[in-house]
Amino acid sequence: MIKRISIIVLFCSLSYYTYSQSKNHIRNVDYMHYIFNEDISYERYLSYSNLIFQPRIFAAKNIFSNNDLLYYGVHIKTTTNNKINFYFSYDIAEKNDLIHIINIKDSLAIIPSFGLEKNRLTYNLEWNINKIFTTQLGLGNQFIGEGYHSLFLSSKNSPYNFLKIKTDLGRIKYYNLYSEIFDARNIFDLKKKFLAIHYLSFKFNKFFDFGVFESVVWQADNLSYNRGFDISYLNPIIFYRPVEFSKNSPDNVMMGLASNIHIKNFHIYNQLLIDDLNISRQKDADSEYEGGFFQNKFAYQIGIKKNNKKNNILLEYNHIQPYTYAHKEPMQSYTHLNQSLAHPFGANLKEFVFLFRYKFKEPYLDFKLTSTRIGLDSADTHYGQNIFLSDFLAQGDNSLYSYGNYNGQGVFTTVNTLNIEFVYPIKYFDFFINSYYYYQSSDIKTSEFPYLFIGIRNFPLSTFSLTN
Repeated sequence: MIKRISIIVLFCSLSYYTYSQSKNHIRNVDYMHYIFNEDISYERYLSYSNLIFQPRIFAAKNIFSNNDLLYYGVHIKTTTNNKINFYFSYDIAEKNDLIHIINIKDSLAIIPSFGLEKNRLTYNLEWNINKIFTTQLGLGNQFIGEGYHSLFLSSKNSPYNFLKIKTDLGRIKYYNLYSEIFDARNIFDLKKKFLAIHYLSFKFNKFFDFGVFESVVWQADNLSYNRGFDISYLNPIIFYRPVEFSKNSPDNVMMGLASNIHIKNFHIYNQLLIDDLNISRQKDADSEYEGGFFQNKFAYQIGIKKNNKKNNILLEYNHIQPYTYAHKEPMQSYTHLNQSLAHPFGANLKEFVFLFRYKFKEPYLDFKLTSTRIGLDSADTHYGQNIFLSDFLAQGDNSLYSYGNYNGQGVFTTVNTLNIEFVYPIKYFDFFINSYYYYQSSDIKTSEFPYLFIGIRNFPLSTFSLTN
């Protein structure tokens, strides 16, 4: 069991690529560009009127071994009068023989950020109906938040089918997201489930805005009947929790709040996620009730970032209580294809993240340091990190309900990473040198390994860097 959990931790330290869209172009960005809202040059795109075509390549040589990397693919964008935009990407993970990647594939049966296969298809059909309504239909990922990680919805997972509706009323923006996801604990018998999300953002002024988040996950069928997509959750404005109560539903509902403060070049952001709260519960009205009820499941994030012409800085802290994102019915956990939909480590953790970018005239230098304190499970135990298990199997006092839980319980493990990358953009691609150091320590085992890569790329896929 501890081997499997260690593999999950290694998987969670992988980086990924994402893109964001603006009115006139698609933007391929690495995560540093994304969180600092930086624009990038598009000279390497082949543009024909309303068609943009980009062959993609990522090739890197591992200086310390023969475990080289090769990814390639194609990206296409076309637009019609700025009303309808279509994005298409197809990538192939041709070669990745790093030991930790092989261990992940053997243990979880997935390729990080790709899924069950080494080929990855993503597409997005966007229709700007008018100034108020925009819809997107596609296969891909979404991200909610302003930080390095998101406690609401992250894009560090395999693509999934989705429909997104955005309503823009100026200061008020409202998002509806409906997704088809899968439980893959048995890769030979994938179980379909669905995810629905509401996110409301309100901008008070140029200094402050806040958001309200809610989500629900339900399985498409169970032993008694084929439920399919529950049309009750199609209501674009009603809260999910009242629907769940009215239907006496066992679905997995979560809620959250977010806020952002902008002061000159500084941006302070935070998220609060509530999965379950039973703060008034007493252990059979026992005066010696010790607290730590297993269903008090919540998470919070606080961060600050600064942008200017020469450098960017981010500091972030994430705190996730044990069993958060898990559910009584494991199939309804907040996961997709053996990957968390929020923080990739799952739960039962405290984490610090530090990012720094220094920009020269054209090249730039990235520095990233992460430090995570996490409580893992050993054989036949469940202390709250593994969100694929039922939270009703919580390790406790051998009674029906578990009390006395705390963050970091279980096999206390420290995971530190240090990543330094130098990037020099040239005409058709980026030249980069990346060094990475990974350290994991617990009472059971200690492991560490370095990487040093040199390579070229024209899209910032970074699975080599092992950054969580």
